[in-house]
Amino acid sequence: MRTRLIIVTLVLAALTIAAECTWLRGRQQAQRIACANGQVEEKIAAARVHLREQHWNDAIRMLEDALDLEGATNRDAVNPVLEEARRGQAETLLDAAGVALAHRHTNDALRLLRAYLAHPQAGNLDRARLLRDDLERALSDDEAARLLALLSDEALTVFAEQGQLTADDGLHTMAAHALFQQTLRRNIAKEMRKREAQREVARMTAERRAAERAQRIAHLRNKPAFHSLSSFLAQTRQQLRDQQQLAAQQETELRRLFQALGVNDAAEQEQIRADLLDRPTPAAIREQIERKRAEVKRAYRKEPEFNRADAELFDQLVDREVDEFLKILYT
Repeated sequence: MRTRLIIVTLVLAALTIAAECTWLRGRQQAQRIACANGQVEEKIAAARVHLREQHWNDAIRMLEDALDLEGATNRDAVNPVLEEARRGQAETLLDAAGVALAHRHTNDALRLLRAYLAHPQAGNLDRARLLRDDLERALSDDEAARLLALLSDEALTVFAEQGQLTADDGLHTMAAHALFQQTLRRNIAKEMRKREAQREVARMTAERRAAERAQRIAHLRNKPAFHSLSSFLAQTRQQLRDQQQLAAQQETELRRLFQALGVNDAAEQEQIRADLLDRPTPAAIREQIERKRAEVKRAYRKEPEFNRADAELFDQLVDREVDEFLKILYT
């Protein structure tokens, strides 16, 4: 009986000691959690001070330290503040890029814009891309060359002399406009040399083509068909001169005849002229010339050395020769 009592007493004592140890460990754990939570709150409070002063990096470092605290149960409170700090850090990059661009520190501006676009908390991506694309275009010699190539000679001269650009450069900020103006001016001389070279090539090409055309014309004028046209027109011209001289003589004789016969009526005089004189009418002469025009064109196409590529030019030469003859004939 006594032994049993001792055993029961020892068991109760052991249970009491175990309970006290468990309570003590729980209390120590609670104290550690409370301490860790207190440190998290302190770091959040300190980070908020940095946020107000826009010391984003300091705030982020403080909040990241808070997340690393072991045992804290309030670390979820860190995340919203950390996100705010990272957004502020990102927007600072964008603001700094704007300042650098305004002062024409182009390398810094591009570096900051690219860093902003890579930042996970960047919120103004469209504006940042617009600024980056504007800046890259404003600094591009290739873009400047493309725009200058679109300008007329007059517009290019106005820009070179007065700095006035008549075309839209497609940029969106005053700083980018100003930078692009510098890039354009840097490329003006190159564009002018290119245009001068193009004009020289065009002039030489025109001279070569004119010489080739003159050679072709001379060759076509030596063709038998064209010689026949020249001979025909020369003969026709001589015949018309002879007819005019004869008509003048006949008119003198007719006037004497009218006077001798006492014919004074103009209509009766004209009827007598028609009965006595056999003069070709202008319409008959023109019809004869037009027949020759068509005949010469057909004759060329039947020549052994006929070149289809020269057919149109030959017809133009024939038409010009005949039309000039008719113009002289009826003036």
